[in-house]
Amino acid sequence: MRSSLLASLLSYVAVLGVVACSSDGGGGGGGGATNSGCAALGGVTYDPSTACPGHCTPTNDAFCSANGVVNSCQGGPIDSCGVSTALPPKANGQTVELTRSTDVKEYAGTGAPDLSCFEPESFPAAPDTANSKLVKLTGTVRIFSHGCESKNLTIELHKVVRGGAEDGNPGELVGKSVTTPASCKASGVPEENKECGTRYECTYEYANVPTETELLVITAGDIWAPIYEYGLFVSNAEAKTGTYEKDVRALAADDYQLISQVALGKTVTAGHGAIAGEVHDCANVRLVDAVVDIDQPKFSLSYFTDNEDNPLPDIDAHSTSTLGLYSALDVAPGPVTIAAAGVFGGKVVSLGYFKGRVFPDSVTSFTFRGYKAFQLPPTK
Repeated sequence: MRSSLLASLLSYVAVLGVVACSSDGGGGGGGGATNSGCAALGGVTYDPSTACPGHCTPTNDAFCSANGVVNSCQGGPIDSCGVSTALPPKANGQTVELTRSTDVKEYAGTGAPDLSCFEPESFPAAPDTANSKLVKLTGTVRIFSHGCESKNLTIELHKVVRGGAEDGNPGELVGKSVTTPASCKASGVPEENKECGTRYECTYEYANVPTETELLVITAGDIWAPIYEYGLFVSNAEAKTGTYEKDVRALAADDYQLISQVALGKTVTAGHGAIAGEVHDCANVRLVDAVVDIDQPKFSLSYFTDNEDNPLPDIDAHSTSTLGLYSALDVAPGPVTIAAAGVFGGKVVSLGYFKGRVFPDSVTSFTFRGYKAFQLPPTK
């Protein structure tokens, strides 16, 4: 099962040559761009008297200050919600602006990116915790890379600890964990696949999930690498029928190191972890030419090719492709803040931030989907 993936990755690396990566403290790491200041952003308007003079502070980051997040004014050149990111790429001397992905299977859209949820007048309503209800999650266990069946995968949902030294850790277990069956062929979702002929992805049901609550999805198993997926929030409005559809991911345990080894020339340090996800707009449409970074040291920050069936790290990319995918590899366990930014309408804009954690020998997953209710200040 691994042979075609390994062959394609080896071929990919052979074409691109030796990967040049370096460990850094976050900020300025995306794609190897250097901190040359806002003046390097061709065609971009910025105010040099902002919170971080000489840095490009996003024009729509009021939600950051509303949550007490301050700009770091270090690294750069973009300072987005306290995390420094690299410059977006240029074309013909002008900074490339954000666009929506129009020709992908999932999360496609047309028209201009929707950034409305970052404006104060469009902030989402605070979670209605007093009227939280219990609903059922249903969905499909999607395989990220290789594997013919998403079998024997355990799914857990936890509330997220917020505040103090444990901020971002898994809290109370929600409901009861579920495990997919030993075979998905009887009731799984079939899909044509080069390695398997037909791939079968199991479906699942998870009962007693509270609405109006920030949740963490953990998937793991003997043949699967642990994935800690942040960002799940089910509103009462979205679960009026008592159910909510949510697909989860399965990553083969050997792919966790295989992709790193072949694409980056080294495995993830034992006890360290990885971060991965996508960048979407407020309407959940994937965004092209977004930049992402984290506030902790990492071996490499990567974006991916636009091959939806077999995405691979693209070491020449300085921003997201049509898939919106990003990753940060070989990150020490502990708290981490992730931020995304871009340029739209001639101005630097924030695409959100998130405070989570990296766990040993695991993948932390977070997809930017605008500013969410669980990120609002407790007093709002």
